[in-house]
Amino acid sequence: MSNTLKSPEAESLHTSALSVLKFGGTSVKNIARIQHVAEIIQKRLEVGPIIVVVSAMGDTTDYLVKLANQCTPQPNKREMDLLLSTGEQISIALLAIVLQSMGIRARSFTGYQVGIFTESVFSKARIVDLKTETLTAALKDHDVLVVAGFQGLTETGDITTLGRGGSDTTAVALAGAMQATVCDIYTDVDGVFTADPNTIPTAKLLKTIRYEEVLEMARLGAQVIHPRAVELARQYGVKLRVRNTFKPEHEGTTIHGGEEVEIYRTVSGVAIDKEQVRCSIMDVPDTPGVAGKIMRALADKNIVIDMIMQAVHPAEGLNNVTFTVNEAELAETIKVLESLKGKLGTGKVLFDKDIAKVSLIGAAMVGQPGIAATLFESLGGSNINIKMIATSEMKLTCVVGRADAQRAARLIHDAFELDKVTG
Repeated sequence: MSNTLKSPEAESLHTSALSVLKFGGTSVKNIARIQHVAEIIQKRLEVGPIIVVVSAMGDTTDYLVKLANQCTPQPNKREMDLLLSTGEQISIALLAIVLQSMGIRARSFTGYQVGIFTESVFSKARIVDLKTETLTAALKDHDVLVVAGFQGLTETGDITTLGRGGSDTTAVALAGAMQATVCDIYTDVDGVFTADPNTIPTAKLLKTIRYEEVLEMARLGAQVIHPRAVELARQYGVKLRVRNTFKPEHEGTTIHGGEEVEIYRTVSGVAIDKEQVRCSIMDVPDTPGVAGKIMRALADKNIVIDMIMQAVHPAEGLNNVTFTVNEAELAETIKVLESLKGKLGTGKVLFDKDIAKVSLIGAAMVGQPGIAATLFESLGGSNINIKMIATSEMKLTCVVGRADAQRAARLIHDAFELDKVTG
């Protein structure tokens, strides 16, 4: 994103105590819930003016996707973004109407009315610029501005969407650009837990967590907050909180940079991602540049890959290259790999859908070999086979069979006594 964030235009009397609140689809699922959200906003106005970012109502986005798929199995991505952006337009108008009926000076804006500009990539665009003039001017005459999340505009005037969870990104971007004092992400859970409490009942709510840790959790399958939103919050120092819409007095989880703590817990959570597929391209010539050509071909199609592994082939001069991708990208990935076979002289393209990533995340894991040993022992002792392994300073990820994923997560959670973590 450009240097529009921290814009001097946002430095005004009216934005001195500005808050940004984001409400997800479950929070605005129907009129009764929209009225509840309006009551939360009304109370927060005691602190100062508010920018509210909302998602589409309930399952609206899924419904719109279903309609498009009834027209054709592969609808045009430009038209899909135009279609899907209408969901948020309904939400912002309804919320603004309710707020106005309560005597609150409110006004709604679409992403393109605000001036949220994105790259020209449909269905998962990234924000490249955000103008603050419209919002700054509107705050002079309004107490609440309701902005559509998930959407933006290209330089050529096409409407784009930011991908699933993109409303989180919109909210954090606006908080950074308008120099808001806080950005609260309201959802249907109490905050960030050590694991998904629906899967692991002993999972514990974390009062605080570092940007880097929750970013890893989000990337590795936890769905409380979008990873791009956390990236922006870290980059621009936005104070971020995850809170429960239906428990408005609950403080939730604060996400920060960790500067205020000297001693920090070793591990903070376990995440499961069942939306992954393992792909392999066999008999890859063991010559310089071949792997780069494979990765470039995938990157040119905006396919995000993870956990790359190169294994020596029994035949001299050949390797097998294996990596994981999101299951939604499988068809496009196979198409790319098949197109490379003749150009690079590679062999078969194989894939395995029966996988899930189970990851242990923590800010203080680096340099502690006992962590890997404990994790592998807990899985091996219960006869759970590990198909792939990846490590970094803040995570240790194992690929296991999908049927074993939840059991593996529970075993790891118990092995590291995450039900007893503090802070």
